[in-house]
Amino acid sequence: MDSVDTQPPFVIAALLAGRLYRMLETAKTMSISSSNAKCISIRGGTKTVGFKPLSDYISDMAKDTISISSKISSIALQFSITAVNEKRALSALSDFTKVINKISDQNKKDSLYFINNKLETKITSLRQQQFDYCQLLTILFDDIAQRIRAAKIIVINSRTEASRAEEYQNNLFSIADNLESCSEDIASEIKTCRFYLVNLKNMIETE
Repeated sequence: MDSVDTQPPFVIAALLAGRLYRMLETAKTMSISSSNAKCISIRGGTKTVGFKPLSDYISDMAKDTISISSKISSIALQFSITAVNEKRALSALSDFTKVINKISDQNKKDSLYFINNKLETKITSLRQQQFDYCQLLTILFDDIAQRIRAAKIIVINSRTEASRAEEYQNNLFSIADNLESCSEDIASEIKTCRFYLVNLKNMIETE
């Protein structure tokens, strides 16, 4: 797992987006498998009739995972934007503070203090936005994780149905194996994304 302890928030958000891309690609593979399963369940007639509801469920799960992953990707992008804006505001605040410390005219200082206060308010608002994004990301990751846990049961049921499918067994077993592999890959990506998310939360809370 990548070390992110010394990385700024917008970099971690970019790493998160990269992981999400992998998750989306895996979910698309899962969707293709569900389409293949539907074709086989139709072609197999009574021999594969028990596999049809499972293929429908796999299809719905893949669509949900793609939809949620897309939402997470969008939120991660917004997080990155606010993190970059905060970095710029912090830099501006530092510059204004240095200037204020060098000025002896109180009137000029007061005018700059006003700008400083606006920057501080903006920074507080941006950090709150980032925290809110982290909370929302946590909920969405939980949604995907719940679907992946359900996939383990579907894999077991799929193999049971495949064992009854006579000449279609090998194809359906292959689909079940693919579903299991995709689920494990997505679960691994979720684990890494949650690691990044914990780091982001810690950074925001300690600033």
